[in-house]
Order: sequence, then structure tokens, then C-alpha cells
Amino acid sequence: MTGEERARNLRALAGTGLLGGFAHMMLFAVWQPFVLSLGVPMSTLGLLESLGGRQGLSATLTQPLAGQLADRVGRRPLILLGHALTVLAVGLYAVAALSREWRWLLPGVLLLGLAMIASPGRVSLIQESAEAGQDGAAHAMTMAWWVAPGVIAPALGGYMASHAGFVPVMVLRVFLEALCLLLLVAWLRETRRETSAWRGGLSWRSGLSQLIDLSKELRGFAVAVAVEAFAWGLGAVLLFGMLSQAYGFTTVQLGVMLSLQCALWAVIQVPMGRWVDRYGCKRLMLLSDAIGLAVLAGWLSSRSFAGFALWYAVYALVYATWGPAYRTFASRRVPEARRAEVMGWLEASSGLVRFAGPYLGGLLFERFGFRAPLWANVAGLVVALLAIWLGVEEAEPRTGMAAAAEGDVA
Repeated sequence: MTGEERARNLRALAGTGLLGGFAHMMLFAVWQPFVLSLGVPMSTLGLLESLGGRQGLSATLTQPLAGQLADRVGRRPLILLGHALTVLAVGLYAVAALSREWRWLLPGVLLLGLAMIASPGRVSLIQESAEAGQDGAAHAMTMAWWVAPGVIAPALGGYMASHAGFVPVMVLRVFLEALCLLLLVAWLRETRRETSAWRGGLSWRSGLSQLIDLSKELRGFAVAVAVEAFAWGLGAVLLFGMLSQAYGFTTVQLGVMLSLQCALWAVIQVPMGRWVDRYGCKRLMLLSDAIGLAVLAGWLSSRSFAGFALWYAVYALVYATWGPAYRTFASRRVPEARRAEVMGWLEASSGLVRFAGPYLGGLLFERFGFRAPLWANVAGLVVALLAIWLGVEEAEPRTGMAAAAEGDVA
């Protein structure tokens, strides 16, 4: 690809990320109160989070084949398919809001999980569109554009839900996701070389054997990521639902909390990507977990909206440090020819460990109250931090010549 084509891809992902981020953040602020408003208990909300959505079981089972497909048919077709599935999923959310029947959410969250078929290809396309030595910055830039609309979108979503109900929020997201799909069809270009080489077809078994045969450094990383995902699934994933039930927070308050978080996140995301390129991935991942423990301590000690809002804003530092470091580390450790496939299996291994977390967190909330899931989150995050510190070695960036040679081999 030419430099202009690579830059165009990054601009396409940034622009559609702006629209998609607005749609996601607007609904995210009211999602858990919406589900609970349909008359389901916290454990059912946890079950929905475990089975579907972007980190649920359906997403997990999709990832290995998604990676293999992205390495064989290309990155672009999988990205487009993922966006199409997202449109269908949020369409079912709108049906659930109109009918006041929560069961429509089940196929919706499962489809949204299947939409993560785009994830390995998307990460790989960003890596392959970045200039040599600037991959961390490229991942951070695309994430920053996705986060930026969160400054206003959550508060708007909370206000709309409070004054007009949940239906307008759902319908607006359907429209924005469909617009993203159309723009990607028009703008996005393929980056993968030799997309016609099927190499024996798709196989769970071969992918699993490759996961088992990962290098020592990448195996340690996979274990740490899996523990990390399970820990956050126990507590933080259910925070908005728990706050709405335990403290009576309104959708407007939850929207304001998310807007404050996104404002800080948008400001610091790109600098954090440069930090990855300058200081390395491992340091940023350790910093992320250390900040995460401070955030959990803040939530455990808070009693007011102001306290929860302050610490939820600080939670942005966890995302901003972890995201670019995680993606850049994994991309640097795997050659281009296997990149999407191995990243798909990494996502799957962490998802299989994580998927029960939200359901268990919901049960802990129902049995022991608000703080029990958060204490479980703390315990898991301590284990994850130790796993990164002791089991992960730094991944050095590939030079321009190394990247070119890798492409020739692929």
C-alpha cells in the first residue's frame, strides 16, 4: 500500500469511530438501567453481559475463526460484516424498547457479540496502516476519535432517556451505526497480502494448537489478559446497574459520569499512545492496573454521586493506558501472516475466562450487596498485575526493514 492509502484507512477508521463512538457512548450510559427497567433482576443483567455484547461468550467463540478469516479473506470484509451485525443487534434493542419485552435483548446481545468478528481484522488493519515505529500512536489515535464524542453523548443519552424514554436512544443508535457501515464501504481499503491463500480452511483445532504453541512471552501475556478480563467482569462491568439499584442514580447522573470520564479519556489517549512507543507496553499495562486498584478503592469508599463521578473519571486512565499497550504488544509479538488469527485466539482465551464474571458479580450483588463484586474485582486485579510483572517481557517495535521483510515472508 502507498502512504496515502494507509493514511486514508486511518482517517476512515477515525471518522467512523467518531460516529460509532457517539452511538455507543450514548447507549452505554443508559443500557443497564434500561435492562433493569424491563423488570429483570441484577443476575439476569449479569447473564446478558456474560452471554453477549462485546466481551460476552458469543464474542469469545467468534474470535478464533474471525482471526483465521481475516488472515485469509482480508481485513476489510470482516470489518464490514461486524458493522452490519451491529446494526441488526441494536435494531433488536429498539424492538425490545418498543415492546417492553426483555427477551428481544437476548438475540440482540448475541448478535452484538458476533459483531466482534471484526476485532482481529480491525486491530491488524490499524497495525498495517501505521508507519513503522508509530503503531502505538496509530492505535491510540483511532481510539481517541472513538472516545471523543463521549464528552457529550452519554449526558445526551441520559437526558433523552429521562425525558423521552429509551426508544429514541435506541433508534438514534441504529441510524448512526448504519451510517458508519455505509461510510466504511465507501472509504476503507484492504491491507492484507495474499488474501486468497486458504491454507487448508478454517479450523478451531489448528488455532488452538497455535495458541498452545505460543512463545513463552505471549503465553504469559495471554494468562495476564485473561485474569484481567475476569477481574473487571466481576465488578466494574456492572457498576451502572449497581449504582442505579443501590443508590438510585438516574440515567442523567450516569450519563454525566460517563461524559466526565470520556472528557479526560479523549485528552490523554493520544499522549498515552506515544508513551507506548517511547517507554514500552509492559510499563503502561502495569500502570493501568495500579490506577485500576486506586479507582476500585475510590468506589469502595465513596458514598455520594460526586465521589463516584470523580473516580469514574479517573477510570479513564485505566482504558487510556491499557488499550494501546495491549494492542501494540500483541501486534508486535506476532508476524503479519498470523497476526489476526493469533489475536483472535488471545481474545477468545480471555473471553472464555471472563464470560462468567458478570453473572457471578450479579449474584454477589444480590447476596452480599454493592461492595462484594468490587472486592472480588480488587482480588482479581492484584493477581493480573502480578502476572504481568512476573510473566511478561517487553515487546520491542519492529523496524521498517523488519516489517518489510515480514511482509515478503507472508
